Order: sequence, then structure tokens, then C-alpha cells
Amino acid sequence: MGSYCAKGLMYIHRELEKEIAPFLERKEAIAIVGPRQAGKTTFLQHLAGKLQEQGKKLKFITFEKRDDLTLFNKSIEDFKTLAEQYNCVIIDEFQYASHGGQKLKYLYDTTNVKFVISGSSSLELTFQTGKYMVGRLLEFTLLPFSFREFLSFRDPELYTLVEQKRFVRIADFDYSKRLGEEITRRLVILLEEYALYGGYPAVVIAGTKDEKHKILEGIAENYLLRDIKDLLRLAASDELWRLEKLLAGQIGGMIKYEELSRASGLSYKELKKHLNILEKTYVISLIKPFFVNRRTELTKNPKVYFFDTGLRNYVLSDFRPVSERNDAGALMENYAFGLLSRRFALPPALKYWRTKSKAEIDFIVEEGQALYPFEVKYSSKHVLGKSLHSFIEKFHPPVAIVLTKDFASVGKIAETQLKFIPLPYY
Repeated sequence: MGSYCAKGLMYIHRELEKEIAPFLERKEAIAIVGPRQAGKTTFLQHLAGKLQEQGKKLKFITFEKRDDLTLFNKSIEDFKTLAEQYNCVIIDEFQYASHGGQKLKYLYDTTNVKFVISGSSSLELTFQTGKYMVGRLLEFTLLPFSFREFLSFRDPELYTLVEQKRFVRIADFDYSKRLGEEITRRLVILLEEYALYGGYPAVVIAGTKDEKHKILEGIAENYLLRDIKDLLRLAASDELWRLEKLLAGQIGGMIKYEELSRASGLSYKELKKHLNILEKTYVISLIKPFFVNRRTELTKNPKVYFFDTGLRNYVLSDFRPVSERNDAGALMENYAFGLLSRRFALPPALKYWRTKSKAEIDFIVEEGQALYPFEVKYSSKHVLGKSLHSFIEKFHPPVAIVLTKDFASVGKIAETQLKFIPLPYY
């Protein structure tokens, strides 16, 4: 549930708080990376307040402020003298630093200060910090709000109910803890709102649909077109925007590079570069196929998903309700991608499975020696395709999961537990 920060604005608690907590007392520097507008600065300000409450002497710096950046860039010894007065120094927008990684390594090696830094996109991409900080840096990703975080803002009562049920590890779903029909119905309504407009904090907090559209426009135009165009050193953004629209129209579908190259007007080499930058800046994710037999299973073509479905819908200029969409299945599959990629942070990597005879499973998770297949069937009925039977027969997973709209059930196929779980539970 949200609490109020020092400036009187609502702070919505982030799941990353629990993830990062065990590492705050360790020596390693911490990096918070993620897309612009995902709430990194707000998160760091909240973290700073918590550390100060614990008695830590703390300095909060942003490299968007010219004086702080100049001190770091021009006189690292003076910066070190300042930093040594504190237990912890938090540096926001670290990507603006010149030779930031090299200087951070020096500070790390010569002081006892705990450093926490943030930056847009990956560290390797924007400021080459990673290669200098090997073994000294722990990296965490802050994405737009998850559905749980969104729910804590939109309906704290429902959020508390879901949390009390402790729907934590999806494969361990307990059917006896399923929610009632009316509670599930309300969760579905909110999930579909989340799927339409996504989880960017400013979008979630905005009161009207028009405001949400306008904020998404700003994120897309200023972030997608300006920042990514700069990273790609593009004079114009026509091909980039065309590529974005093509990708938005085929979420959950396999990418065929030659076809995408022709449709976007980009050469094969340019296309791969564009896709790499879009991945590094948390716009899209490409997931690879799982295979054990090259002769019968696909091994190369990835599937594409957007990290934020609101951004995806903005690119297509389509905010119709889920019930009126012909891409509702793909949209909710994209939501499931976001859910699973958060719940099963790398490693393990999410993959998909498809045979050359076109049997397909939406997502595969490998944990240790076990495989877990996930199918998305956004329905209120018991829907089970032949592909899941084929996968179970071939790989004998301990649990197979079908993610539904609001239908909950359990069963077995051979020795495999079969669980139908409503998507809004997670």
C-alpha cells in the first residue's frame, strides 16, 4: 500500500525494496537501472529516507545538477573528500558521468562508502561501468509498476486480500486459497485496465483516459524517439517508428529477420542493431526457443514482447477495451510475459517451445533439472490445447500451468500436475 513521502506525494511501495534490502549492508556498490519514467528517482529518494531513519549519514546527488557532475568529472579527489563524510552516497542519473565506471572503481577501492547509483538502460550500454566494476557492483532493474504495485495504488483493499493469500511462487499455487467470484471479477476489471495503459507511474496516477494518453505520448515521443534515436545516431526516426509499429503488431509472434528487414526498410545489420538497442533500453524483449532436438524443434527465431503494454498500445494508437479487441489474446500473453519475467528473474531465462509441426507452448521456464510450461488461455473456461499434451508427453514436467482470465482448477495429466490459475492473482 502507498505511503506519503517528504514532499507530500503518494509513494507506491515497490517490490524491489524487498529484493534490495539484504544487500544494503554489504560493501558492493548497487546499481538501479531501468527505463526513463519508471520511478528510479522516487525509489532512490524513498531509499535515502529509510537509510536516514536507520541512522545512516547519507548524501543524495543527481548528475542532472551541473555542480555535482562537474565536481565528479573535473576533480575526483575533491569528490572523494566530500563522499568520505558519509556512510552512503546515492548518485542519480549516473550515465551523465565522464569515465564514470573507472572513477567509481577508484572510489570503491579507496573509501568505505556504500555507493548506490542509477541510470537509464543498461550500465554496459550507457556508461560502461560494468567492465570496471566486476565483482564490485550488484545490478537491479526497476521497471514500470507490476500489476501488484498498480493494485496497491488503485485498490488497497483488493491488494491486501491478494497479499494475504500469499500467491507467491506460481508453480506452488494452492487451489484451496482461490478467491471468490466477485473478488476475482473486480481483479479482472483492474487487470484489463492495467493491460491497456501499462505501469508507468505517471500514467497509473493520472486521473483520466485523456491524461493517460498524453503522458504515454510524452514517454513515447521523448524517450523512444529522442533517446533511442541518439543512441542509434539517427538523423531521422522514420524507420525506427515503423519498426516499433511492426513489432507492436506482432507481440507473441516469431520474428523473421528477413521479413522484418524488408517491411521496416532497414538492412539486416541495421535491423539487428535497432532491436538490440530497443532491448537494452527496456522497450522490447526477444525470447528464444527452447529445444533439445534440432531436427524437430525451432532453434533460432525469437518471439517479441513489450516491457510495457501501455507503450505498445500507444504505438498502435489502440486503447479499445480488452473485450472489444481482436488482439486480446496476444495482449494478455504480453502481460503474462511481464509477470513471468519478473517472477523468474534471469537466470532462468524465459523461452518458448515450438515444433516444426507447429505444436507450441507460450513460455518455458527451466529451474534446475525441472521444466515448467506456461500456456496463456485468457478465458473463463477449461481450455487445454493439444500442444500442452505433446509437451507433457515428451518432457514430463512436474507442473504445467494454464494462465486464465478467471477460471481456477487443478488436475493431472499422467504424472504432471495441471493448474489453471487466473492471471489477476499475480
